[in-house]
Amino acid sequence: MRIFIDCTHTATYTYKNTGIHRVVRQITSELLHISSISSNLEVIPVKFDGDFITKVFSLDEPELNHTSQDTKDFFKTKIVKKLLSYFHRLKNKVKKVLPDYVVLTYKNDRQSKLRQQYKFAGVQFSSSDIYLIVDANWDLPRSYYHFLQHLKSCNVSITSICYDLIPIKFPEFCPKDFVKAFKDFYCLYSDCFDQVICISNKSADDYIQAKQDGVLPNINKNQIVSSFRLGSDYSGNRQAENTAQNNIANSILESLNGKKYILVVGSLVPHKNIKTIINAFDLLIESNDDINLVFAGNRGWHSDTDILIEKNKRYGRNIYIFDSVTDVDLDDLYTNCYCLVQASFYEGFGLPVVEALQHGKPVISSNGGSLPEVGGDFCIYFDPNEPKQLYQFLEQMVNSDEFYSHLVKRIRMDYSDFSWKDSAKQLLALLSDYKNVRIE
Repeated sequence: MRIFIDCTHTATYTYKNTGIHRVVRQITSELLHISSISSNLEVIPVKFDGDFITKVFSLDEPELNHTSQDTKDFFKTKIVKKLLSYFHRLKNKVKKVLPDYVVLTYKNDRQSKLRQQYKFAGVQFSSSDIYLIVDANWDLPRSYYHFLQHLKSCNVSITSICYDLIPIKFPEFCPKDFVKAFKDFYCLYSDCFDQVICISNKSADDYIQAKQDGVLPNINKNQIVSSFRLGSDYSGNRQAENTAQNNIANSILESLNGKKYILVVGSLVPHKNIKTIINAFDLLIESNDDINLVFAGNRGWHSDTDILIEKNKRYGRNIYIFDSVTDVDLDDLYTNCYCLVQASFYEGFGLPVVEALQHGKPVISSNGGSLPEVGGDFCIYFDPNEPKQLYQFLEQMVNSDEFYSHLVKRIRMDYSDFSWKDSAKQLLALLSDYKNVRIE
């Protein structure tokens, strides 16, 4: 069995480290490892270049030589990356508005001398192949659809991982352009997928319900919707990093040394319910001035959310933002935090919850979406629409060493970690069962 792993977005934007990018890297790495010791499995990471697919050899950011130039070169590099990202999106938008015959003519002229009958690396696609879309390919041009249609004509099985349907279920939490791109992608592509594998039972239920309600097409009656669980370990990620970005992050980490801090992990976007966290923290610190609040995640599209944090009188003293954090930084933050707060109105999985539990840390989570499914009875849950509940649970934890110690002890004694290796094996089982193949 041969699996082509489509990791276009992560391979294109190697400097990004959001939740989806981290999942793509981990799953790809683990599947490659499994294939290296299997006699009947081949795994090939690929990305779509606008016309066809090319092989991906690394999903990691090329090492940058930030030494004496220090932060100036780092920020120059960041600006260049933002410009490249902008032009990439612009190129895709142009391709989307061009008539199909123009795109196809251009594509055929460019490819005619390079390949014939959609051969990849000299190998013809076959019915034993699986094309696995693990990445956030929502903004790719229409030529991607034509490519997938050709795979279908070659009897290649197409499987897509669905992380959540937040832009469809809660469009008020997302930029309008993103909502449109997301809806257009799933409305156009959904029936191309032989399998849709979600990252939680809740996400799978949402997908099935969207088809039943007519929100998503339901033409492909043979489509299988299932789910698998994400991992939470950091094995293999502890590596030396000497970029200026990490020097900056390390200096902030050092400033937190010995301090008690509440950790919030994830991009600063509306559905993360940042306002509730800030309000609860403002109440908590009135009687606990030694507590701190750390946000680890990129600033999002919603400037009001950034302003809410940065205009707080305690920003820079008790409230911090670490953006563009690496896995190494996250590991350190989890290891040294007091507890994790996950206040989202909705999550398709909730990776920070299992990562914090894996580090033996108490978690106060909302009951939105899949979070109760993911955290089980190891978390303290509150209604995301009731901010006072979050404050009350934080106050109870901070004011009672006995209560806090009980939470930590139970997690460390009873919580069972689920590794990325386990996650990849679970995903592979779904793929191989579909093909009726036993991996050896």
